[in-house]
Amino acid sequence: MAREPRIMKIKFESPTSEFYAQVREKSSVRELMKIIKKVWGDEYMRLYHKSKEMKSDQFLSVYNIKDGSIVKVQVLAEPPDHHHHQPLNDVCTNNFKFMENNKKLNRFSILGLIHSVS
Repeated sequence: MAREPRIMKIKFESPTSEFYAQVREKSSVRELMKIIKKVWGDEYMRLYHKSKEMKSDQFLSVYNIKDGSIVKVQVLAEPPDHHHHQPLNDVCTNNFKFMENNKKLNRFSILGLIHSVS
């Protein structure tokens, strides 16, 4: 008889907010990103567990995620690789336009901006 997939409760934290979600034990990091997008509406992000960046094509078991684990969320103003192809001044201007247009000028968007230009 096949074992039912275990459900885990995970805490998601950004610098300004947090929430809990229940996920299947065999979920992928990509599935976590979909949950975060539904809750916070943010398109671009990086996830970390115990200071290790999580890759979207991996399963939670790779990062030893268990019931009660905390996943840190870094929200980015642009796709992570997009800023490598632009001069620094253009990146700053585009990030501020993006945040103003989406009315997301808050602390974790600013942190995403700082990270993307450093």
